Amino acid sequence: MTYGYLADLALILLATKALSMLTGKLQMPQVVGALVAGLVMGPAVLNIIQPSDFLSQVAELGVIVIMFSAGMGTDLNELKQTGKAGFVIAMAGVLVPLAMGTGLMFIFNTGELAMPGNKFLQDLFLGVVLTATSVSITVETLKELGKLKTRSGNAILGAAIIDDVLGIIALTIISSMADSSVSIWMVLLQILGFFVFVAVAGFLFYKFYVHWVVKAEKGMHRHVIIAFVFCLLMSYIAEVAFGVADITGAFCAGVIISMTQRSQYLNSKFDVLSYAYLSPLFFASIGLQVTLPKMTPAIIW
Repeated sequence: MTYGYLADLALILLATKALSMLTGKLQMPQVVGALVAGLVMGPAVLNIIQPSDFLSQVAELGVIVIMFSAGMGTDLNELKQTGKAGFVIAMAGVLVPLAMGTGLMFIFNTGELAMPGNKFLQDLFLGVVLTATSVSITVETLKELGKLKTRSGNAILGAAIIDDVLGIIALTIISSMADSSVSIWMVLLQILGFFVFVAVAGFLFYKFYVHWVVKAEKGMHRHVIIAFVFCLLMSYIAEVAFGVADITGAFCAGVIISMTQRSQYLNSKFDVLSYAYLSPLFFASIGLQVTLPKMTPAIIW
């Protein structure tokens, strides 16, 4: 067993904090500093830290906790009220990059740069890729600005979740155009099944938790463990059973927890875990995965 990962963790935490403080002084979100730290320490620049399965798995756990905390800090009534605005934002967040990405690919995928195969599907695929969002970065920025629990913050969060679902549907549609074995109806059924599952699981967990809290006023640390187990199971089932992003499952788990009377206490515990360990690793891991290709004039243009 090697212990190099301990040094990697120490360097990542130190670098992310130092650069986050720097970007904070430059009036930029501190999450930018964490991203840059991974970029600088990784293969793209200094090549001090290499991506690994361990870092990837911890980073995935980090984004799950970020979204779980965001769910616990969400006002469900406010989220319902901003549902219409969130849907409009999500539609724009999908349709605009889809149209512009497809158009850009149409312009460049010609002449000597043209790739072999179905040109229309290639153009459309780039547009679909650009519809993807990074909800976690949005959440961290809103937290830092103190806007996560505002009307605007709830609208953005709602839009991000809808955007993820629409992105899955868009990717499935283009995949089905290229591969007849991919069924758009099956994917839609899975997504519908996921939200039915969330409603049933949420109702059962809420009833169990409220009943348990009444009888367990002491030993609050066990509440944290139960909540975390619920989050991990929801994330796992969302990804494996329904093909929905694990962070969506984590967010839904957080929203369910937010309706309980212990939500603020639980959120405070996970905020510490996220800030001190998981969040910096997740954002740094994004930078670690960046590799700079040979920059040609066509790519720069």
